[in-house]
Amino acid sequence: MSEDFVRCYIGDISLSTLEEIQKECGWLDEWKLIQGSQFNHKESYGYKEIFARDQLLLQAIAKRSVIAETTETASIKPSFIWNNALVIADALTLLSVARARYYSCLAVEKNLGEKYSIAWGVMTREIPGNWDIVPITQLGKFISEGLGFIEKNPNWLKETGFVPSIYWYTQAQVSFNTGPSVLEIALYWVTVEILAGTYLDRYGLIIPNKKERVERFIADKGYIGTPWGFLDQVIDDWYQTRNALFHEGRQELSVDVLTVRRQQVRDFTSLVLVEMLQKQDEANKKELIKRIQDYQSKI
Repeated sequence: MSEDFVRCYIGDISLSTLEEIQKECGWLDEWKLIQGSQFNHKESYGYKEIFARDQLLLQAIAKRSVIAETTETASIKPSFIWNNALVIADALTLLSVARARYYSCLAVEKNLGEKYSIAWGVMTREIPGNWDIVPITQLGKFISEGLGFIEKNPNWLKETGFVPSIYWYTQAQVSFNTGPSVLEIALYWVTVEILAGTYLDRYGLIIPNKKERVERFIADKGYIGTPWGFLDQVIDDWYQTRNALFHEGRQELSVDVLTVRRQQVRDFTSLVLVEMLQKQDEANKKELIKRIQDYQSKI
């Protein structure tokens, strides 16, 4: 008799945070959450004997993970955003956007029918700091509303450019987590560039210059006026960085400037994606604008 299960080893998040999200979200009820430090793989449900090296690696990964496990495999919804994934992957993607911080599965262990497999994820480093776009008390609500909206509006993802822009956004986050580089800025810029291009095409607006396309998109979405006045120079630097990297394979700005622009493009791009799914209240947005602008004090 087959013991079907899916087991996700989720890195860089506390059990209490994930439990609170699960309680508020409503999309993860079929998953049992386990503190990885208390997990013994050889005693786990549906245990399969595997290569010793894989056993050791899986147990080590478990120690720095929260494990989400389900045996109700037939009732789990597939991902709306990713191919060959489950909706828990979407929840982690929206969490990554909401917190401007990369959340993923360090490993996914499956036994479906007679097929057992392990998919290894990207091992990320632990990074201190708080870059939340959505207040931490609202994370579950954001994920719940976001996934609910996407489910009811399946064409929205491509009509708005959320897909494929979210893939570039995720690669930007992976780039920073595996090793900070100028590539991260360029990938975030492309994320916004895709959203801008999709938006303009949808409304029949023809603007050949890519920087001007982004500027029009940002303006039409309301990121203009006195609070956002500092963006003019910031956008110039983002665009210059993108061109220098992708066209000439070099960087022109100083490390100090790039460090600040990286923080700014991370937070701004995350805000744009968040507000495509859930508008933030004025008080929170005012704090975010101040944070994004205040990074410049380091230059």
